[in-house]
Amino acid sequence: MEIYFYQADCGDAARICYLGNDDFFHNVLIDSGRSKTFRHILIEQIKGIKSKEEYIDLWITSHIHDDHIGGIVKYIKAVQSGEIQDIVKRWFYNPPRIAVKTSIDDQSRISSPVSIKQGDLLSQYLEETQQFPQEDIVNLHTENLYGLEITVLSPSKEKLNELRTKYKDEDVQLERIENESISIPISVSNNDYLKSIDSFDLNKWTEDKSVENGSSISVITEFQGKRVLWLADAHPSDIVSSLKELGYSASNKIECEWVKVAHHGSKGNSSDELYSMIECSNYLFSANGENRDYLPNKEAIVRILRNSNRDMENKYNIVFTYDNDTLRSIFSIDGAETFEKWNFEVRYPSSEKFIKIVL
Repeated sequence: MEIYFYQADCGDAARICYLGNDDFFHNVLIDSGRSKTFRHILIEQIKGIKSKEEYIDLWITSHIHDDHIGGIVKYIKAVQSGEIQDIVKRWFYNPPRIAVKTSIDDQSRISSPVSIKQGDLLSQYLEETQQFPQEDIVNLHTENLYGLEITVLSPSKEKLNELRTKYKDEDVQLERIENESISIPISVSNNDYLKSIDSFDLNKWTEDKSVENGSSISVITEFQGKRVLWLADAHPSDIVSSLKELGYSASNKIECEWVKVAHHGSKGNSSDELYSMIECSNYLFSANGENRDYLPNKEAIVRILRNSNRDMENKYNIVFTYDNDTLRSIFSIDGAETFEKWNFEVRYPSSEKFIKIVL
């Protein structure tokens, strides 16, 4: 199995490629970055899949923010213009609008979306192509896709209801770009890279309150015993709740090969309780450090490194999808000795477009 984490600025875009139990290769895409991510990298990857006579067996679209869905919008437009052929067999997507006759509290079946003035292109496209989801993708939903086990950790039905309640009125425009007001309780007025690892007060923490982020589809993928945790922009409390229902705890951790850290390393999406339940050496941050929210927050990294339930004999790898002066400055104030003290390394991509991992 190969995993590609694509450069998507401060956004998410990834692909899993694996030899299934049917002896054919299969592809799962997870999000698509911003609109420019499509031309930057996704179109060549999709054409490569098509040239090998393969398909995108599943495209997981975590939520409606542009840094996750923007490339998909461009993909649809390219299909509609005839530039490329649609090779997606199935979508995981929770439309923010529900059918007019569907109750907010009864969403197990969805017939069609309501009219959306400002346009939810993906919902409209899926309806037109008769691929509109017939059930919601919510926590503890499971799939086996040719040997790839997929377990959904979020959203909960309650968090998805909150999203649809917010957008129940079709005149309310979808919040494609995260409103700055959402992040006020959890963001910083400047980046926190001038604080040393030891100086962070981890006793204070406020969880992200974004309704859109709370609707994120986050999953565990498992292939031949190797797990990857894909946290999208999900709220940590929802992930914790699902992991507990699956039998995991601080004393019975889920063992993973990789964790795609939530919300590009936002501190409001990284909790001590969550990381106390994870046994993993590799943490991937899909962020470039050069964005208005100063992501990744150093505090999010520190909560991983300094977790009180961490096995300090286990060396951690903090991996970024970009290599630039901003990201390389995160630990400058700490000095070279900090890497030995906290037993970790920082890694940067050798490619200008993606990080490739072979499991």
